[in-house]
Amino acid sequence: MALLPFFCGKDCGGDACPLLAEVEDGHIRGMHLNPLAGRYIKPCGKGFRAHKNHASPRRLKTPLLRTGRRGSGQFREIGWDEALSYIVQRLIDIRAKDGPGSVLCIASSGSTGALHNSETLARRFFNSIGGCVNVKGNYSCNAATYALSRLLGASRMNSGFDAETIRYSNLIVLWGSNPFEARLGAELPAYLIEAKKRGARIIAIDPRRSISARILNAEWIGIIPGTDAVLGYALLFEMLQDARFDAEFISKYSIGFESLADYVLGKIDGIQKTPLWASSICGVDANVIIRLASFFWDEKPAMIIPGYSIQRVAYGEEAFRLTMAIQLATRNSGLLGASTGSINNCLPGIKVGTLKELPSSLTKGAFIKEGFTKEAHLWEDNHKSQGIEAELFTKTVPILRWADAVLSPSSYGLGSIKALYSAGGNFLNQGANVTKNIKAFESVEFAVCHELFLTPSARYCDIVLPVSDGFEKEDIGIPWAGNYVLYKPEICRALAGTHSDYWIFSQLSERFGLGSVFTEGRTESQWIEQFLAESEIADIEAFRIEGIFLKKGLLRGGLDDFIADPVHCPIGTNSGKIEFASPLWNQNMTLHWQGLMKKGSTEESFREFRLLTPKVSNFIHSQRIGQEDRSECAQIHINPKDMSAIGAQDGEILKVWNKNGTLMASALADDWVQPGTVWIEEGIWTMPIDEVDLCGNPNMLTSDEGTLESISNIMHGIPICIGRIPEATIGH
Repeated sequence: MALLPFFCGKDCGGDACPLLAEVEDGHIRGMHLNPLAGRYIKPCGKGFRAHKNHASPRRLKTPLLRTGRRGSGQFREIGWDEALSYIVQRLIDIRAKDGPGSVLCIASSGSTGALHNSETLARRFFNSIGGCVNVKGNYSCNAATYALSRLLGASRMNSGFDAETIRYSNLIVLWGSNPFEARLGAELPAYLIEAKKRGARIIAIDPRRSISARILNAEWIGIIPGTDAVLGYALLFEMLQDARFDAEFISKYSIGFESLADYVLGKIDGIQKTPLWASSICGVDANVIIRLASFFWDEKPAMIIPGYSIQRVAYGEEAFRLTMAIQLATRNSGLLGASTGSINNCLPGIKVGTLKELPSSLTKGAFIKEGFTKEAHLWEDNHKSQGIEAELFTKTVPILRWADAVLSPSSYGLGSIKALYSAGGNFLNQGANVTKNIKAFESVEFAVCHELFLTPSARYCDIVLPVSDGFEKEDIGIPWAGNYVLYKPEICRALAGTHSDYWIFSQLSERFGLGSVFTEGRTESQWIEQFLAESEIADIEAFRIEGIFLKKGLLRGGLDDFIADPVHCPIGTNSGKIEFASPLWNQNMTLHWQGLMKKGSTEESFREFRLLTPKVSNFIHSQRIGQEDRSECAQIHINPKDMSAIGAQDGEILKVWNKNGTLMASALADDWVQPGTVWIEEGIWTMPIDEVDLCGNPNMLTSDEGTLESISNIMHGIPICIGRIPEATIGH
C-alpha cells in the first residue's frame, strides 16, 4: 500500500486541495488529507470521494460516433484512429469552405492544472492550426471582473487578501458568499471557524441561511435576491452622513467617487438612497441597515467577503463597485484584517510555469488588428497553404451569447458557425437558456467533445472522445487561492481506451502537420519538468515526493503598497488611483431598482417567486455521474409559509416557468430560505421533452440577454412562477 500525493484539478473554488491517494495493487482504495498542508488548507468532501468517480462503471471507454438524431444518445463505438481522422477531415472541409471563423471553441475549465487545463489545451490546439472563434469571459464572475478591472486596471490581481489575515478581523461580512459549499479557496473555512471561536462578529447577507451561515452561527440578514446593490447604496448613504467620513482621504486614493456619492445622495435623479428607501426594495429593515453601517466604523478591521451571487444579477457590476466603495469610505481598505472589497483570490500566487494558449513559435512579432493576429504558421484555406504570412483568427463572442452567436452570427460580425468543439465543458447544460443552447447544437454541421461521461452536451455531439481523469495524469496544481502549489504523479495508468486532452490535441495537431507547433517537441512529463524549472520551488525532488510547496506568513490585505504610499506606488489605472465610474448612475437604473418592490401575483392558480441557483457541496457544477438515467426530478426548496400558500406538499411535482422555459421540480419545505424566494441547485443534467425539462435544470429559466455593461449572466433572483399540476401524483 502506498500514499501518493493527489489533487482533484477541478474548477470548484478550491481547484487544488492537498490529498493523498491510498493505492494498493494498482487500485485506489481511499483518499486522505495530506498532513503536510497544515491546519488550515482543507479539501472538501468531493475530494475525499474523487476515487469513486474514477472507478465509476459509467465512464466512457472508447470514442463514440453519433448514429441517431442529436440528443438521442445513439452512438456506435469506433477506434481512435477512425475518430481522429474523422475530426481532422471534417475540420479541414469546414475550414476550407468557410475559414477558421466557422469553428467555435466552447472549451472550459472542467480540468485544471499547469499542464492539463482543458480550456488552455483546446485554445492552444486551435491557435496551432490557424485559430477559431473563442468565447470571452466566464459564467462565474464576469460582472465582477469587469467592474474590478475598470476600478483597478492592471492592479486587479493585487486587490485580494490572504486568508490568514482573517486572524485580525473583528467584523466579517459574508455578502452573498457561502464558502463552505461554494468554495473561495481551501483555507477560508478553517480561518472563519477560528475567527468565530475567538469572538469576531460574522454577518451573512443572503436570501437563505446558508450552510456557511449555520456552521458559523452568523447573524443572518435576509435580503431579496437581486437587490444587494440597493443595500450597498443605503449603507454608503449612511457612511456619507457620518462625521468620520473623510473626503480628503477618498480623493487621495480615488477619482470619480463623488459621482457615485451624487447618485447615492440623490443629486442625479432626485431620490436619496436612504435606508428607508432601500428597505422597501431589498427587504432589509432600515434600522438593520443603519446598524450594519455603524459596524464598519465601530468594529474595525472590517472584512467583506463578497460571493459571486451578488453580481449574477441585472446591474451586477454595481455590487463590486459598492463593496470597494464601502471599504474605502470607512477607511477599512489597507487595514490588516480588512479587505478592499475585491474577490479574495485576486493576488499573485507561487511562481511556477504553465502551458500557454499561444505556442512559443507563434508569439514572435505578433500583433492584433480587427480580430486577427499576424503569426508565423500554417492553416488550410481552400486547400492552399498560406505559409508564414498567414493570420491567426482570434475573434471572440461573449460567453453568455455563444448559442446566439451560432444562431445569429452576423450580429457578432461573424460568418456562419459550422462546428462546435468542446473540451472540459458542458455548455448546453450550464449555459443560460437551455432551449436556445439545444437549437445551437442542432444547427451546426459538426460537434465534438472530450468527456468522462455522456453528459447532455455529449449527447448532442457527433464525436465523443473519452478522456483520462485526474488520477491518470501527472500535473502541478495551482489553487484558486492560496500561497502553495501541489504535485501529483500519474497515480494509475489511463483507463483502457481513454487518453489525456494533451495527447488528443497532440495527435490532431500532428495530423494537420503541425504537431511540433502544439507540443514544441515536449512530452507531458517534459512539460512538467520545464514548469518546475521555471518555478520558485528550491527542492523539486522533495516537492515531487511530498506533493506540496507552501509559503507561510504572507499577510496581504490588497493594494497594500498603494494604500501605504499612493504617490510613489500608484495602481495600474490611467490616473494611478481607484477609478469609480459607471454610465448607469442615472434615473433609469433607479427605476429598475424601484421596479423590484415586491409585487404579488393576482392569479390564484400560481404564485410568483425569485429563484436562486446555488452550488451544493456534493457536486462541482454538472460534474456528476449517473444522471443520464435519473428517475427523479430536482428539488425546489420553498419556505413552509409559501408551501402552504401554494397548497403543495413535500414531494409534490410542481410546474415552474417563466418566459424562457418550463421545468418540473419536486417541492421541499425549507425553513432556511426566506418567503418569496426559492432555490434549485445548479448543475442538474437537463432532459427536456417538448421544451419542458423533466429533470429540473434551472437553466431552462435563465436568459442569455445578460447585464447592460458587460453582458454577464443573470442567474440569481430569476423571476419565476410556480403552480400545482392538476391531479399531480405526490412523490412522483
